[in-house]
Amino acid sequence: MHGYNQGVIESPKSHDVYFRNLGEICFTFELEDNELLQKLSKIISIDNVNGNRVFAYANQREFEAFLDFDISYNVVPHTTEIPVEITMLEKGDLQETTNWNFYPTYEAYISMMNQFAADYPTLCSVFSIGTSVQGRQLMMARISKNVNVREPEPQFLYTGTMHGDELAGYNFLLRLIDYLLSNYGTDPKATYLLDNVEIWINPLANPDGTYKGGNHTVNSSTRFNANNIDLNRNFPDPQDGPHPDGNAWQPETVAFMQLAENNYFVMSANTHGGVEVMNYPWDTWPRLTADNNWWIYVCREYVDTVHLYSPSTYMTYLNNGITNGYAWYRITGGRQDYMNYFHNCRELTMELSNVKRLATSNLEAYWNYNYRSLLNYIKQVTYGVAGTVTDLNTGEPVEAQITINGHDKDNSFVFTESSHGFYQRLLEAGTYNLTFSAPGYEPVTIDGVVVQRYQKTTLNVQLDAGPLNPQINAGSTIIPTGSSVSFTDNSGGKPTSWFWEFQGGQPGSSNLKNPTPISYATPGSFDVKLTITNSQGQQVTKIFEDFIRVSPAELMGNKTITTCNSLFYDTGGANGNYSNNQTFTITFLPGITGSKLSVRFLEFGLEASTNCVYDWLKIFNGINTSAPLLGTWCGTNSPGTLTASNASGALTFQFKSDNSGISFGWKALISCIVNQEITINEGWTGISANTTPQNTDFYTVIQQIAPHVIYIEGNDGVYYPSNNINTMSAWNSRRGYLVKSGSSALLSIQGTPVLNKTITLQQGWNLLHVPTRSPISTNSLAQLLDPDQLVIREVAGVGVFWPGMGVQSLTHLLPGKSYFIRTNEPVEFIFPDE
Repeated sequence: MHGYNQGVIESPKSHDVYFRNLGEICFTFELEDNELLQKLSKIISIDNVNGNRVFAYANQREFEAFLDFDISYNVVPHTTEIPVEITMLEKGDLQETTNWNFYPTYEAYISMMNQFAADYPTLCSVFSIGTSVQGRQLMMARISKNVNVREPEPQFLYTGTMHGDELAGYNFLLRLIDYLLSNYGTDPKATYLLDNVEIWINPLANPDGTYKGGNHTVNSSTRFNANNIDLNRNFPDPQDGPHPDGNAWQPETVAFMQLAENNYFVMSANTHGGVEVMNYPWDTWPRLTADNNWWIYVCREYVDTVHLYSPSTYMTYLNNGITNGYAWYRITGGRQDYMNYFHNCRELTMELSNVKRLATSNLEAYWNYNYRSLLNYIKQVTYGVAGTVTDLNTGEPVEAQITINGHDKDNSFVFTESSHGFYQRLLEAGTYNLTFSAPGYEPVTIDGVVVQRYQKTTLNVQLDAGPLNPQINAGSTIIPTGSSVSFTDNSGGKPTSWFWEFQGGQPGSSNLKNPTPISYATPGSFDVKLTITNSQGQQVTKIFEDFIRVSPAELMGNKTITTCNSLFYDTGGANGNYSNNQTFTITFLPGITGSKLSVRFLEFGLEASTNCVYDWLKIFNGINTSAPLLGTWCGTNSPGTLTASNASGALTFQFKSDNSGISFGWKALISCIVNQEITINEGWTGISANTTPQNTDFYTVIQQIAPHVIYIEGNDGVYYPSNNINTMSAWNSRRGYLVKSGSSALLSIQGTPVLNKTITLQQGWNLLHVPTRSPISTNSLAQLLDPDQLVIREVAGVGVFWPGMGVQSLTHLLPGKSYFIRTNEPVEFIFPDE
């Protein structure tokens, strides 16, 4: 954030001088168009928005992109040009430090950090979590009463100065380390924090930016790192994906991402400067967090405490010192949203001074304004609901998810730590219902948990594994041909061994708990079979039918495609963003005569704008763009599912992107919608479908013939309306059914063609369904099966195919019917499609 709030002074220096000497330029412009501002926020590093006045930074590439918008601007002096009284500490000796009105040299900083650990070995551990672009250390102090033992207590993280020229937090966090350590055992607040929290403090997250002019001065400090990248736009974003700024992750970014991945930070903050305000999530989108009221309460506590010890003009920006990030202005790729969304943490952004390079003579005063609030913010991590989750029978810790029913959203749930099952869920005062769940265990819900401010509600939970119950998950269940899937076991009953079978996959089986990767080379719909065994040798098997859908990938382009099974992507494909300045039109035609194409968008994200004036996707109900327009879409407003209603059954898509601002695009499944009519005879009929209905609810499928039905039987149960018996939950088009009807009727099923034509027969008599759209000769089956062991006969009729006895009065199997089939041994085969 920026300190040019009281007017604009144009810099006399040329653009090239800034880029050559500092790698960045600071400029300001007027803008009333909030949508254009959001677009610009993805191109340049916006630093502050005050009314219509925008302050921003840019490297040379970003600035050139900004110039394309033809917006009037002024280059303003960089922070390095604003005279500030700076005292540098050359020697980092804590014993000789009588005041903290300094910024240390890089060498003094390293020395001070190491001295903390040397002076307080049982309370403090100091180490580097990685190195910057230029090889400087990203130093971290871990502070706790038993610092070398990971105890069941919350982890808290402070980091400072990820914008290298925003220096107040650098000094404050160094001093906070010293304050906590030197006051442990004498000051009740410091003692409480070290006794109950594992505190991590990184005073300097961007050493290359801070020491741009060399290790002995901060007078040339810059916002960006040594690669001229804004680190607070370089993190994965909940809205805009892994690389919202279009840059590779910087070494500093990677180090902090790895730190978050290896720990369970409950609460954190990162310090900035240029204005004075507490900025809470979200930054990337307008919807509020699940814990918005808690955030306001915590931020108000920080600021209201500051106001007791500071001048009346300090930290009053925006809503008297606090703001929702998006309400101020949108950024993407910020660490605040990264920590909250991807690591279930609670992080905010602390803007601590209007001046970025705060004069060292002012550091003492600003410390006194803030240090109580810095301590209070840490203390908040000890409240809410906390406890451990363990196994009911063994007492071992369980890695569980804790969800607040009817409250949580956008990854606001939390997890226990795997080492001891500890969790801490921060909450505003109220009464909540908590659900504890973990793979291999039955979930437990505890209602009416009361939370009060400034108190901890202790809630320890034991989870029961329950009976063996195979359950699975996959990274994606609808994938393009030739791609791979990672599977996760979510089974109940604490299985100890696993055997997976992957129809159509390579490898075809696995003994791993969570197999990866399983590749699928051919299109179709495929089953996954899982057998789990527990420590007592009990075993359960379950088949997850049609769990994986594999479809050929089609990328946006100027072409026409005939299909009934395609995955349709933007020009970036499955893993990339689309590009700027693109205009394409594609038409899909149905691959089955008389069918209608349907498109179901699984993911959707284009650059957002009112009336979709920047990037957009138009969909037409026909063979070209002259057909009726179904709609225009952009942003995250997904088209959902659309089905053609024109005579050709076609859909046409037109895509356009402008010269800046991109997103991840879309992923959509293209299918054919067909209508199958099945004749129900009076008396007994064997029926089956080659179409999967759009709604598989059993009664919804058969309601049109329900008045005629006396009895229906299938593998999954019976429907016997006169006796009020219905044990059928869902229609299964991969099964046959026996129907007894009081009169003739017609069953119409509208849906997508059955893709999986694998048949599994048990020894003895089975009911065989016909998954094809054309009649199949019984001789075709005889070629796949042992004819000496084969008997097929109609459910009600005289047709029999019994090659072993020379009886062949049943020549074809007809779509819509089912047949009795007998084999002398179990067999699996793929039904022929003639």
